[in-house]
Amino acid sequence: MKTKLLVITCILSLFIAFTNSYDARETEELSYAIAIGLDISDSPDEPLALTLQIAKPDSSDGSGTKITTESKTVTCNSFSLGMAMLNLENINEINLSHCTAIIISEELAKQGIEDFINTLANDVEIRPTCNILISESKASELLEKASSIEDISAKFYNSFINSAKITSYVTTCPLTDFYSSLHGDIKAPTAIYTFTKGDTIESIGLAVFKDYKMVGKLSGLDTFCFNILTNEFQEATIEVYNPEDPDIPLSISLSNSKDKTKTKVTLENGIPKITCEISLKSSILSANENYDYSSENAKREVEAEINKFIKDSCTDFLNRTSKEYQSDIIGFQGQFNKNYLTQDELDKHNWNELYPKAEFEIKPTNYLITGFLFSKDWDY
Repeated sequence: MKTKLLVITCILSLFIAFTNSYDARETEELSYAIAIGLDISDSPDEPLALTLQIAKPDSSDGSGTKITTESKTVTCNSFSLGMAMLNLENINEINLSHCTAIIISEELAKQGIEDFINTLANDVEIRPTCNILISESKASELLEKASSIEDISAKFYNSFINSAKITSYVTTCPLTDFYSSLHGDIKAPTAIYTFTKGDTIESIGLAVFKDYKMVGKLSGLDTFCFNILTNEFQEATIEVYNPEDPDIPLSISLSNSKDKTKTKVTLENGIPKITCEISLKSSILSANENYDYSSENAKREVEAEINKFIKDSCTDFLNRTSKEYQSDIIGFQGQFNKNYLTQDELDKHNWNELYPKAEFEIKPTNYLITGFLFSKDWDY
């Protein structure tokens, strides 16, 4: 009896295995999308233009297989319908699991993205790490430009992700964070702002959102401040001026310290008072060789100039986002909410109305690291 059961079990196992193999889709039967582009179409009946940048293996030159890309665009009423239309036109089924970027035109972002962003976030094929980009021009045009720059366009979309690890003038904006910010009540969403410049594409700066609409854009320096205030800062190079010789700039390397940025939010006479304590490390990269930067007095002067740069930059950034864009992209509301023990107490205050009135106090400190290379006289 046991032998009979074992034989039946083996037969069933083989049957299931062959059935799964029959249903499985081979990689040759799939087309992989590297990036998704979304624009406003010219059709009033089908207001969305969906573009997919699809990878194509190419071995025509005889030197091995390389990856090229092609872009396909359809006009549609929704992302799901657009995907269905593209799948009808494409020989192989389109797969989104290798998509590294969702590119939305600035025109569409300012109109509002509510109609499709939830669908994208809930698509099981799209990775939550896929970055959100806002393009100054049409998304379809940016995809065409990216294809002309790289044999594998995914290299381009990954390049600014890697840049964020070594320079804090760039940041990443993964889909999962963007979606969470849209549906949370702590901070407003941001996306990477990108534009073409000659034969290149630059991804420096941020698109600022309020609810589902883009309300403004920020520079690379603003992104530097954003990273410091959200404790995402790694390192960056800035220029300040030598108090002894204001015509000659000092190149300064900034890096994060063990102390994170500390934020305090209070309400005084109906006005939010926001204090940010920033701690960084700094070192001089290049400077006037005739000035001795090893003395304590010189170090204090340079540290003061660095602190002034950080204070002025962050204050300007915060005033613009609060007064002009009225969007709390840092998430100060989370600190504000901690002041109240009950929801009833918190409900008496509308943060969206309070934040544009906010006053900021930036308190930066940095420790300047110097060495014998910047001493005026070397003693061998």
